Amino acid sequence: MNDFLRKINFIKDIVIQLPVSKIDFIEKFRINVDESNLSYEPFEVFQSSTNEYKGYIENNYFELKKRRKLFDMNYPFAKVTGELTQENDQLIINAEISCFRKRMILFLVGILLFYSLFFISMAFNSENKIPFFIVPFLLVHMSLMIGAPYFIIRKIVNKMAYDLERDFHYWVTKY
Repeated sequence: MNDFLRKINFIKDIVIQLPVSKIDFIEKFRINVDESNLSYEPFEVFQSSTNEYKGYIENNYFELKKRRKLFDMNYPFAKVTGELTQENDQLIINAEISCFRKRMILFLVGILLFYSLFFISMAFNSENKIPFFIVPFLLVHMSLMIGAPYFIIRKIVNKMAYDLERDFHYWVTKY
């Protein structure tokens, strides 16, 4: 399943190299990321914080998400997990950005079930003739209902990869 999600760009692996020690990066991570276990918080948008991320870091492992803001739909699902390794004077961060949640399968199955039942009922409906223009309209509608979320999620993953690399470099050079 993860291989398929990587092929359709719902999961992306990135490697970031920073000229800093692991101890210094962990310290800067704790300054710039609010401590959280990343569970669902219904009133997160009303919490005030200057940090853009929330998450946690352990010795060689971290998880983080963008903090939700009011009326901001850029990163609704993107979650980053990563490992830290120190090689000489370089810190290497192997991160995985994932935007896929198991509950999305329910949405996809529901959409496909709805359209398949609709097309089957149209095929076996011999009493009332359905106009021909309905079929192309439904095909276009189906492609939008499945295609729009696909392209939105791909954009979220790519933007999160860009922002994460930019912010990590900024944290290192800022202090």
